Amino acid sequence: MNWKSLFNHQSIWYVSTLMIGLVGATTTPVVAQHVADKPLTLHAQMASAIAGSWRLATISESSAPTPMVPPQIPELTADFTGGRITGSGGCNRFMGDYKTKANQLSIGVLASTRKACEQAVMTQEFKYLKALQGAQRYEVEDQGLQIFYKTAEESGVLRFTSQTVRGLW
Repeated sequence: MNWKSLFNHQSIWYVSTLMIGLVGATTTPVVAQHVADKPLTLHAQMASAIAGSWRLATISESSAPTPMVPPQIPELTADFTGGRITGSGGCNRFMGDYKTKANQLSIGVLASTRKACEQAVMTQEFKYLKALQGAQRYEVEDQGLQIFYKTAEESGVLRFTSQTVRGLW
C-alpha cells in the first residue's frame, strides 16, 4: 500500500467520523432547545425535595392523632424516586407512581404484597396506604416531610423523618 492510498483511506475515515459528529452536533441543540423551552427547573427542584427515603413518625387526623402501633418494627416507610414510590406499610411492601407539581402531590393506586399480620398492624397499614393515596400536597422542612391528605372519611397529616438507606452508609 502506498502513501496516497493510505492517505485516501484515512481521509475517508476522518471525513466520515467528522460528518457523523457534525450530524450529532446539529441535532443536540434542537433537543436541548426543546427541553429548555419547558419550565423544568422548578419541577426538578420540587421533585428532588421529596426524593429520598422517609420513615413515618406520626399520622395526625383532623379529629385526633392516631397512636402508632408499637414498636413499629418493621417501620412504616416511603421512598420517593423518579416518579415511583415504594415502601413498607408495617407488614407488606408497597409500590406505585407519584406526581408533583409545585407543592402538590398525587399518589396513584398502590400495589402491595399480601402477607397477613396482627390485626392492629393491618389496620394501621390500611390507614397509612389510604392516607398516602389521598395525598394533596407536601412540605419538606428541617423537621422532615409532611404529606397533607384527604380521604372520604378523614383528612390529616403524615409526618416523616429522613432516613438513610440501610446497607449504604
